[in-house]
Amino acid sequence: MKFVSKLALTAMLALGSTALVTTPALAQKDKKGASKEDPNALKVGDAFRKAAQPAMEAVQAKNWAAATPALDALDQVVQNDDEKYYAAYLRSRAQIGQNDLAGLTKTLPILIASPRTPANELPIYKRQYYTILGNQALNDKKYPEAIDALTKAREAGNNDFDIAISLANAYAQTNRPNESVAEVDRAIQAVKATGQKPPVAWYRFAIPRVYATGNRAATADWLKKMIAEYPTKENWRWGVLVMRGSADATGGRLTSAQRIDLYRLLRTSKVLADQNDYIDYAESVNAAGLPWEAVAVIDEGRAAGKIPAGNPDVARIYTSAQTKAKAEGSLTPLIKQSQAAANGKMASQTGDAFLASGDYAKAVELYDVALQKGGVSTDEVNLHRAIALYNLGRKDDARTGFGQVKGAPTVDLAALWTVALDLPALS
Repeated sequence: MKFVSKLALTAMLALGSTALVTTPALAQKDKKGASKEDPNALKVGDAFRKAAQPAMEAVQAKNWAAATPALDALDQVVQNDDEKYYAAYLRSRAQIGQNDLAGLTKTLPILIASPRTPANELPIYKRQYYTILGNQALNDKKYPEAIDALTKAREAGNNDFDIAISLANAYAQTNRPNESVAEVDRAIQAVKATGQKPPVAWYRFAIPRVYATGNRAATADWLKKMIAEYPTKENWRWGVLVMRGSADATGGRLTSAQRIDLYRLLRTSKVLADQNDYIDYAESVNAAGLPWEAVAVIDEGRAAGKIPAGNPDVARIYTSAQTKAKAEGSLTPLIKQSQAAANGKMASQTGDAFLASGDYAKAVELYDVALQKGGVSTDEVNLHRAIALYNLGRKDDARTGFGQVKGAPTVDLAALWTVALDLPALS
């Protein structure tokens, strides 16, 4: 993905052609033909001086049609370093004026190498040269060369955000996610320092790469930053699903139960998108033995207008879930059985049933029993317990609970739920 603006490069080149680079002076002669003393003036011969006049006038007038042959003629009479420098200087002005980046890659090295280039102007030429070279290498997919050139451009003083974004692209293409993300962050900070808002595309570029580093806390932090800048349902949903997609891409690490927990997060934050979300969610919980949740999800989808009337798949799932829920009967007798069990497995399963039925207080009680008795997946129980606390409005307790989840990929889900605790109003 590329999102490099050409504005900064154009502005930098324009600045280099005016405010930052002084026009070199040629040594003047008095009436007797002797050169006047000026230690900074360029020493040139008569032939060069004669050829330089039309070239200089054409460049100053931005008459590029006349400038090109005049500059070619000037190159033919160059005899020393001073003349070579002045000819390159004039040609660089013409190339900048015509946005001739390819030409500048040939002319700027002459100015960089010239002993007559003023010390304060040398970094300007280096910034121009390495920025152009780096972006060309990036366009040609020569990513190591791009990294080398763009780094040199920065060392020469080009701290524009475009350099960071170009480097982020190059690092991403060379499988260096940490460096890529660091460059995006640098660009974001640079743009914010100007009082502007960074594009959402930058966050969307960085987040999957942060996730790829395995740093879940950093991933959650990036999600928070994106949502703070762009608090939309679309962005939040994207952030949730990118984790699911990343996990699946590494070998389907999310189990059906964990996918249900992601759907629960989408439901709780009110960003289930369409009938496909509702149908897949309802079918998943119904198949997992949680029919109460399937009924509730379909009811919500219908009330929200997301599930059209007469959908046969929905009717089938709904009827099945209602039948199963009725057959289960009351969950209350399972509480004492769970408390009397030798381990916490029954308490965990009963807690899941109460969570699915919307009795979050009872769910927390059963999860506490499960953790006390042991013999269960601690991460899974802690996650579900924290989800129940979240739905009870006990956000501080929920935050603590999510923080107790340690193993992947459950920790990824906990990180997302933690971000949801602080979600702003989504548009």
